[in-house]
Amino acid sequence: MATDNGWGAPRIHAELCKLGFLVSERTVSRYMPKKPAGPDAVERWKRLLQNHRDVLAGMDFYSVPTATFRVLYVFFVIGHGVCLQQ
Repeated sequence: MATDNGWGAPRIHAELCKLGFLVSERTVSRYMPKKPAGPDAVERWKRLLQNHRDVLAGMDFYSVPTATFRVLYVFFVIGHGVCLQQ
């Protein structure tokens, strides 16, 4: 119904309720087919990452259990910029 008729989650939810199915609209929207990203959106995202890679950083904080059952807390940062050494 979503791909053939272009119906959205609210309308499909209403039709299912009329048929006697008890389902939330959120559940219906979860199973709706996802629209693929357009080529323009992908190009804009790639351009943004290329323009800002020198100031981007990936970070993570996690815990690591050791063999002696102690817990180590690790904060990890990695820069995505180009590093040129002379």
